[in-house]
Amino acid sequence: MGIKKVVKKALFNIASGINDVLYRRPYKDIEKKKRKSSKDTLLHLDLVITECCSLKCRDCSNLMQYYCKPENLKTEDVLSDLTKLLSAVRVEELKILGGEPFVNQKGLLAVLEFLAGSEGNKVGKINIITNGTIIPGEDVLEAIKREPKAYITFSNYGKLSAKQDEFILICKDLGISYVVLDEDFYWLDFGRVSEYKESDEFVQRQYKNCYNRKNCMTLYKGRLYVCPRQAHGTSLGLIPDTEGDFVALDKPEVELKKAVIGLVNRQYPITACRYCINGKYIHIPRGVQEKRKTL
Repeated sequence: MGIKKVVKKALFNIASGINDVLYRRPYKDIEKKKRKSSKDTLLHLDLVITECCSLKCRDCSNLMQYYCKPENLKTEDVLSDLTKLLSAVRVEELKILGGEPFVNQKGLLAVLEFLAGSEGNKVGKINIITNGTIIPGEDVLEAIKREPKAYITFSNYGKLSAKQDEFILICKDLGISYVVLDEDFYWLDFGRVSEYKESDEFVQRQYKNCYNRKNCMTLYKGRLYVCPRQAHGTSLGLIPDTEGDFVALDKPEVELKKAVIGLVNRQYPITACRYCINGKYIHIPRGVQEKRKTL
């Protein structure tokens, strides 16, 4: 273990606040100018293809743990949403996730085949994010291999990512690009889903500094959301469905582009921000499992 990792672990054990000041805060928004000046491009987009996950992480900020009957999204709906959005804007990085995306291999294969066509010219990198518990079938692996813009990100939850090492060997053998996240990385606590009585000043500051709103805009069930917590919290009925906090895709191309870029550059919080405390910068261990049956 490197010196920096040792120091980070030691500081976390002493006080997460000290660790936060030295290693995370203030969050340097290196894409701020690029994001604000863009008139037709999303720098990052989360594409949800399933609500199902092979793990039950207690503190999942995307709220997968709250689904009692998670489902794979219908492939035709996912492709329809993606087609509509790409008719209006380009996407520099498309992140395909769930849940666990390899639970829905049929849907993932369809998305990869779609992006191999002309619409794929409007997408830069394709990042498939997995927890390393499922090795996909040969057809999916071959589709990833054929797509030069695609790579896999392993979340790396230690022993929970039971098939990660085997999967990495397959990637090496097939020449598939991949990234493995730092196993010593800690999550931020977004809190349980309830309305927090924080001040307007706190909520505004939290929104301004939020990593997720800048990097994780979410395409889900016919809408573009500011972040995945808002998307799933709204769908689950845990967060109010507030008009104006999202972009519905059923708009003409020019109007849709204007609405999407407007959401990117929005300066004031959405309702979901009051159901979140990531701005308190409380560090917690990753991947703590709830005692519930997994898939």
